[in-house]
Amino acid sequence: MIAAAALLCGCKKDPSSQDTGLPLSANFTITPEAVYVGEAVSLDAEVTGGTTPYSYKWTIGTTEQSQERAQLTYTFTENGSFIITLNVTDAKGATAQKKKVVVVNAPKIDEQGALTVNWVGKMNGYNSKSAVAVADDGSVYSTCRDNKLYKWSSTGQSVWVKDIFTAKNGGVNVGTPSIDSDGTIFIGAGHKNADGTLKAFKADGSVKWTFTEWYRSDGTTPEPSCQGVIVGISGNNVYFGCTGQNGIVLSANKATGKRNSFCSPAGGARSGMVISKAGYVHWFGGKYGVFGISQTSLDAAGGNDPLNSQWRGFADKVSPNTYEGQIGVMNVNGVPCVIGMYTDETGTKVYAVKATDGTVVSEVYIEDTDAQDQGGVVADLNGNIVASLNYTLGKDNGGIVIVNPATSTVVARFRTQEKVSGSPAIDKAGNIHFGTESGYYYVVKLEGSECKLLVKRNLATLVKDSVSGFEDLNTAKIWCSPVIGDDGKMYICFTDNDTRAFGGVACLSYDGCKGPGASDWPMIGGNRRHTGEQK
Repeated sequence: MIAAAALLCGCKKDPSSQDTGLPLSANFTITPEAVYVGEAVSLDAEVTGGTTPYSYKWTIGTTEQSQERAQLTYTFTENGSFIITLNVTDAKGATAQKKKVVVVNAPKIDEQGALTVNWVGKMNGYNSKSAVAVADDGSVYSTCRDNKLYKWSSTGQSVWVKDIFTAKNGGVNVGTPSIDSDGTIFIGAGHKNADGTLKAFKADGSVKWTFTEWYRSDGTTPEPSCQGVIVGISGNNVYFGCTGQNGIVLSANKATGKRNSFCSPAGGARSGMVISKAGYVHWFGGKYGVFGISQTSLDAAGGNDPLNSQWRGFADKVSPNTYEGQIGVMNVNGVPCVIGMYTDETGTKVYAVKATDGTVVSEVYIEDTDAQDQGGVVADLNGNIVASLNYTLGKDNGGIVIVNPATSTVVARFRTQEKVSGSPAIDKAGNIHFGTESGYYYVVKLEGSECKLLVKRNLATLVKDSVSGFEDLNTAKIWCSPVIGDDGKMYICFTDNDTRAFGGVACLSYDGCKGPGASDWPMIGGNRRHTGEQK
């Protein structure tokens, strides 16, 4: 039975009988369209035809309501999907019925806490998955689907905007830049076959090199599609990969772009690259699982014969819809492990596997969570994995989950009726930052087995109230990961969800954020430069 409060509302009845000469028809409206637990909903009958006056009978779920009027105000006390049925009888006994399914969301979380907007830069495209990268001198680099790379000063002035590639097959940039210690910016971009490219830019915006050696040992050249892969940087080399026909994973000299050796795994690479302390390079291949290969093998110069990965985990167990969830690396009981999440036929799980051989160290299914298609994981200050979660309309399953991989247990969850599509970020105090596709920036803190909400703010409102040029921004959709600079400033990209024609990068401050957390993997790409190396 549904516990509810129903209030009788005023209505008008024509006391005289009138035959319309038309068949009796019933309908009703639900206001507002988005329904939440604890908020009143108005049900308004719309009846035509038959013979007046009419009588009304409302049923919500399996509970017949006592009020027999044209309008009913109702308050749901639990979330889920419910059938609302309106039965109408006219003066001559004719009947009509209308049923509708209403999805009731869990109670709204009120906004609270304070964020300061330091500056906002505007981009002329739709940002999806692409997080900013912050250089040692404070310069900020961002990208979006206009296929350009933007450079901003530490105070938000536009320094330059450069084309990454020209699409041939409708490809758009969904890549995230990474930055070397000398200021070189690496970006893999282009999500359609044959549009994929990898470029190295100098800090002045000139192109250092463009990678062209996509060929395989059999003479074929893959049609590269660079999905969510971030270029990893280590020593003298960079590591990257592509999907598409004959997707490959490569090592190249970071100074020249000349390739070393390559691996041709099933599915290519869809997220990563990450480099563990064990000396292995790792990536996620979507439904083909997670992989590992030694840096030494991949760095061998002149390797024209394809290498096999040293190991492959969760082979063909991953749901085909799980493609670009970002992975990470952290120590579990002193052992370097690859961490991530994926959906299989049973549900969505958070995992940790040994970096050297893929042996499963921890697997934890997250109950009532549906298929995961994006998101990502980070490591907090306590050795836990923090994972972002998809959201299903009417369920209370969005937000984040915190898992202890040493004990394979769920430590806590913070539930919000919003989808978190990027990886979270951990600050120096252990606070967890994340954005949602509904346009809110959150900061929460783990206290025991509960997550305490510190900040929830509407990003569009903050932006419009702080800077000019964003007057038409209603929902600042966040489809990417926050990045925390050494000075504690937070950076987040967003898109105007109404038109998807423009977006931006916002530099924010929060009094409780003094810098990134000192964990193995506190944010996407491992650090603000996204070098992909485990600390």
